[in-house]
Amino acid sequence: MKLHHMGIIVKDIQKAIAMYRAMGYTLEKGPVLDHIQNNVIAFLCGPSPRMELIEPLGEQSSVYHFKAGYHHMCYEAEEGEHILQAFRSMQVGKIFTPPIVAPALGGREVAFACLQNGTFVEFIL
Repeated sequence: MKLHHMGIIVKDIQKAIAMYRAMGYTLEKGPVLDHIQNNVIAFLCGPSPRMELIEPLGEQSSVYHFKAGYHHMCYEAEEGEHILQAFRSMQVGKIFTPPIVAPALGGREVAFACLQNGTFVEFIL
């Protein structure tokens, strides 16, 4: 697995983009409306790691009940790797969502897991 991005919940995506730009990040993609998880998503690159900014679109948002700030780390499979199977074999946490489409990732599917210490992890499938 390789690190793809770090997910950050924000209250105002435009203000967050401006703040991170001042820190040397550039807008890589977005903002994109994700009507599946009811969020607005933007990806920023520059200083490591890549960041995904997530602004909830109301009470139906997948992150509505979370505080602003760090939310998750996202990993992408290496060539030929079966990332969910590999995660299950590690026995370090549980996958808690079925694969869902991620519009901001070009329609690729993602799944979310929770490590034994409570840390959220996203996997790009």
